[in-house]
Amino acid sequence: MGNDIFADYIRNLKQNKTSASPALSYAVDREPVKTDGGGETLHVLREISQKLSDMQAFQAPPAGGSADLAVKGGMVVLPGNGIFKADVFIKDGRILSLGQGEGIRAAKTVDASGKYVCPGLIDPHVHLGLFAPMETDMASETKAAVMGGITTTGVFFGGAASHFSTFPEIEEQAGRCSYTDIIPHLVIGNEEQMRELPDYARYFGVTSFKVYMNGIPGMIPSVDDGFILDVMEQMKRTGRQCILCCHTENTHIVSRALRDAKEKYGEAADVKDWMESHPAMAEEEAAVRISYLAEKSRVPVYLVHIGTREGIEKLRQIKPFNKYVHIETTSPYLSVTSEQFDGPLYKMEPPLRNAEDKNALWEALDDGVIDTIGTDNVCENRKEKQPDRSIWDVVPGYSVVETHLASVLTEGAVNRGISIETLITHMTRRPAETFGVYPQKGTLLPGSDADLVVIDMNETREVHARDLHSRSDFSIFEGRRLTGWPVMTVKGGSIVMENGMLVADAPSGHMVKR
Repeated sequence: MGNDIFADYIRNLKQNKTSASPALSYAVDREPVKTDGGGETLHVLREISQKLSDMQAFQAPPAGGSADLAVKGGMVVLPGNGIFKADVFIKDGRILSLGQGEGIRAAKTVDASGKYVCPGLIDPHVHLGLFAPMETDMASETKAAVMGGITTTGVFFGGAASHFSTFPEIEEQAGRCSYTDIIPHLVIGNEEQMRELPDYARYFGVTSFKVYMNGIPGMIPSVDDGFILDVMEQMKRTGRQCILCCHTENTHIVSRALRDAKEKYGEAADVKDWMESHPAMAEEEAAVRISYLAEKSRVPVYLVHIGTREGIEKLRQIKPFNKYVHIETTSPYLSVTSEQFDGPLYKMEPPLRNAEDKNALWEALDDGVIDTIGTDNVCENRKEKQPDRSIWDVVPGYSVVETHLASVLTEGAVNRGISIETLITHMTRRPAETFGVYPQKGTLLPGSDADLVVIDMNETREVHARDLHSRSDFSIFEGRRLTGWPVMTVKGGSIVMENGMLVADAPSGHMVKR
């Protein structure tokens, strides 16, 4: 690392162990990684104590009790605690209890024998309303989400106007059109939005915000470090536990690489060539820089869609000594690579990467460096994407919420042997903790929202866009066989999807205030 421009920063992190555990109630609560034996022992003891406390949930309600819905005979995945054969009892939209409640009367009983029963998935990274009206996208993509076992979506809302002029209408639309609950993340892209940020927290109950270190030309502006520091200061002024989501690429490195790639490949470039316009060093440098700003400001950051080997390896060095850093990757980055595609239809930003990057992400996910798995879902149909144009002109994006769970289970559990609990934890409890909605969501402990998904690991389907429920008319998994599909989705205590059919009477989503 002698020639690494960030070597001193990382070396100082390792030497300054005190930075791993600042005494601040403001930071997102996560035990720092300990490097000494005594600290590790204490960490294990605390974990055992917590699991014993959670296990107290496994007690049936008194004989003669009643429930609205019972899901019986399945293998219950309780993220962070393990997998148990138990029945789940639901009443008034909440988890009533877990256990063996033979004396409980349920208005409806579901047999989940031979299947996994998991908390409803939380997709922390979705975009809506970019290429179609908000109501249209919201209805389409949240419907596809519940068909794929997702019951809560973290949605980024942007635009140049004050969020006071746009968010109230979006909140009303969510109540009418969304099949999932929505955790709103507000993009902060200009001085007006930055100044108003404390009032967004106060009046909207929003505590997660986003900046683009590298924006999308013509759509989303890039912001500099000074602006990011100002945003962080505004977040602290809210007096709440906020977190800053960051599109983590160096905009100047990307601009230079884009110029060079255009000159090299011209109008005949394909999606593999597009990858060169966003080199790994752009993500690697920005990841170190935002981690440094987070530590100095003592503000938690959430690095969205990390996709490169170089980026995740640098973060592997930083994260044990910087409690403010939280890392997301996406199910497409874990499931497909740029080499699998030709043409501009599958363009994404940042781009799909190669097999080496994918393997590094899986290693980081399995050992806990990566916290969450999102989708970065951006719905477009072929007409909107116009794939006949040059790769440089095609807009990035694809719809993947419905294939999110099955793609992760196929690549992670079936192909790589990673445990179901590990995968589900990254798609439920971890995003819930990160965005301040645990244990309301992300678990099946009594009192939590009755959002759950029943998964059949013996179910294999061949994916075709025509069979999916997004308004998009193409899929990055077209023709691919995926294993591990949801056969039932329950949201708020009501069955919304059963055996591949939408059975909800109407959308039941709402904005989740924090």
